[in-house]
Amino acid sequence: MYKIKHLLAAGLLSCCAAGASAEVTQDCILEGTVDKQKAASTGRDVYVAFHSASDGREADCRLNRRHKVEFKEPKNAMIENVPDGSKVRYRYREEDNNSGEWQLIDVSMH
Repeated sequence: MYKIKHLLAAGLLSCCAAGASAEVTQDCILEGTVDKQKAASTGRDVYVAFHSASDGREADCRLNRRHKVEFKEPKNAMIENVPDGSKVRYRYREEDNNSGEWQLIDVSMH
């Protein structure tokens, strides 16, 4: 009986540990400029020329030439309606090294 209870308890512990929250493996604050001309020439609704990246609160930012990410405008961000040359700040966050999520933090319009 002891052996069965012990195995059951071990199974419950591994089950609960697997259900724990995901590890944030990358957290970046990116700053860029809205470029309407580049958006038009590439056939996109919006184009942001990013010029700086810094570490976020939850993890280091490891973006570089080898680790690239594709910018995906978050739903309802609507930056395609801001004037050309506006400055934007985004947070890019990955969990467990999977594809990340983008969050608009700030827009400074010209």
